[in-house]
Amino acid sequence: MVSKNVVKLLNEQVALESESSNIYLAMAVWAEVNGWRGTAKFMYKQAEEERGHMQKLISFLMDIGEPVSIAGMKDPVNSFKDIAEVFAVSLKHELKLTASIHNIMTEARRTNDYAATSFLKFFVDEQVEEESNMEKIIHLIKNAGPISLYLADKEIGAMVGGA
Repeated sequence: MVSKNVVKLLNEQVALESESSNIYLAMAVWAEVNGWRGTAKFMYKQAEEERGHMQKLISFLMDIGEPVSIAGMKDPVNSFKDIAEVFAVSLKHELKLTASIHNIMTEARRTNDYAATSFLKFFVDEQVEEESNMEKIIHLIKNAGPISLYLADKEIGAMVGGA
């Protein structure tokens, strides 16, 4: 049986994943408007992934017979200095997601909630990948310098598949 606190934390994570999807969607739109097509493509995919994570959490809560709460969210930032800022903000947000997932996992383990612990493993692994990807892109942008940002943007887009 899932503890009430784990259910509460999972519902908070639903809201956080929804907020994440909107954050990445805002970044994608900004990037596309400013001619960063590769970054836009990458961020549209991130927005879709985060929405999928939200759906996965909702399905789990429903599967275990617990209530799902769809909460409101704050407006995302819609403007950035450059793509370096976009990815710095993305990494900071991914670190927030990781901390939240780790908090839920800690509570699930503390209460011997084996179903939630097993379910959350996907999210723990996902966050390792997300943080790693953001850090790689930040290094790519730093190494590219201002003249090669166009090529860096193309490589970021290629990470999603295609060019």
